[in-house]
Amino acid sequence: MGYLKHLVFCLGTLVFCLSFSPSLRAESQGNDYKGITDPFGDPSNYEFADDEKEDKEFFHLGRYLMLGVDMGLGIYTGGLGTVTTPGLLVGAKLLYFFDKSIAFETAIHYTRQTKTLILSNQNNIIDTTLIPITGAFRYYFDIKNAPKAIAVANPYLVVGGGVYMRQEVVVAGAEAEPASTSSFGGFIGGGSEFNVYRKHIYLGVDLRYHLVFFPDEEETYEGKLVPGANAGDYFTGLLTLTYNF
Repeated sequence: MGYLKHLVFCLGTLVFCLSFSPSLRAESQGNDYKGITDPFGDPSNYEFADDEKEDKEFFHLGRYLMLGVDMGLGIYTGGLGTVTTPGLLVGAKLLYFFDKSIAFETAIHYTRQTKTLILSNQNNIIDTTLIPITGAFRYYFDIKNAPKAIAVANPYLVVGGGVYMRQEVVVAGAEAEPASTSSFGGFIGGGSEFNVYRKHIYLGVDLRYHLVFFPDEEETYEGKLVPGANAGDYFTGLLTLTYNF
């Protein structure tokens, strides 16, 4: 019992000393970031290195996790572009910011288009759907010292890749079984995002060129199809609406 009392007494004394230790309390207060309550306040009041301070202010008043929706046009290029109509492209995306400049994006989109092939002097109308599932990295330019017109645009570059799932169904012409393919591809592009509501809602424009490796690019249907009619890549132009959490 005596040993137990001494142990309890020592532990109590240690807790008491730690709770009133000025050095430990000062260190804790110095490391805690209380957040910026006034977006127009003087940032120099916060004792951080410049780059650390900018990141902390960015994530407090700016963006960290964003969810968005897209709508625009999907257009095939090359031979595919001559036989396939442009189509409405819709989708959704999620953005995660590592810092002020680098963000990771994951997205899924959907489009439905009409493809017309002439085989044996007969028009074959093919209903084509494309579902790209992609991942990408965005790089946002440093706009701290940029002209106002550029600063409000929040310009960025994007590079990434993914899987492009395509299904083709003949709706008029020669009878054929539906064909489904999954192709890998990559893309490069850029865009701008304009803050339209208190740094929570952004309206933007996004342009990308997709290099897709479709498996039937060299297919000519036993010489009945002009070589290259199935070859091509993909271009997208989107209007984006993004919400910042």
